[in-house]
Amino acid sequence: MTEKFIDDIKLEQQRVAGLIVQLKNEIGQVTNSVAGKESQIQELTGKLDVLKQVEEFYIKGTVNEVPEATAEPEPVEPQQGEEPQQGEEPQSVFVPEQQNEQS
Repeated sequence: MTEKFIDDIKLEQQRVAGLIVQLKNEIGQVTNSVAGKESQIQELTGKLDVLKQVEEFYIKGTVNEVPEATAEPEPVEPQQGEEPQQGEEPQSVFVPEQQNEQS
């Protein structure tokens, strides 16, 4: 009787250990999938910014900001990359050339 109980405990330990390994593998797969999707979102966000700039250029003839996404197709943190751009470079791409012509 005691031997059967010990065997049952060992079987249950193996089953639980197997479940733990399975869950860790599933977590790893989900983590990799999420990381891939995050980098894809960042890349698409950069492309969207460029397309918006091109559209604005053709509609208004000016570009309000120069996105860093053109230099780096996959920015590490798009929110931090976008905020300084808006504050640092609100001018048109053509402003420096126009100033040089006037000088």
